[in-house]
Amino acid sequence: MSDQYITSEDHLPADTGGEITLQVTDGETKHIFTTRARIARDAAELDDPDPLTILRGPHENREEQWYIEIIEADISEPSIDEATLEACFERSHEGSNVLTARGEDVKTLVAYLVETGEYDSVSTAVRSLLREHLSETRPELIDRYVDLRAERERQQAEFRLGGGREE
Repeated sequence: MSDQYITSEDHLPADTGGEITLQVTDGETKHIFTTRARIARDAAELDDPDPLTILRGPHENREEQWYIEIIEADISEPSIDEATLEACFERSHEGSNVLTARGEDVKTLVAYLVETGEYDSVSTAVRSLLREHLSETRPELIDRYVDLRAERERQQAEFRLGGGREE
């Protein structure tokens, strides 16, 4: 690990005093991990401080310099419930592919992104934003989904090549 870390203000808990769990990016390797740490605006408040850049603003284009003292790095990510992922995969292929997210705030913000030309459509915006968020926060879930999808496609191809018909 390097001695420079980066996080988004979105990852900061409301109370930053004491020991917290925080998602950070190693400034050198760009590895994203979750850590138990203490953070402070002043390095003197920590025993073994390293620089922590906090990205702020709607486009994370403002930086604020804080300090971090890592207590335990690479806290294990939430495990993936394979049975639930497979059941969701099956249901997504059987039913409607429409997702609903009721909420005036989300609808307004996504509409703004489309109106200002950042995205071509609401569905493209939602897919892109969700994919980016999950890639950042749950990379193991994305990896497992890709593996599951590739396995299902392989099974379907074997079935078709064997003379069967898909249902």
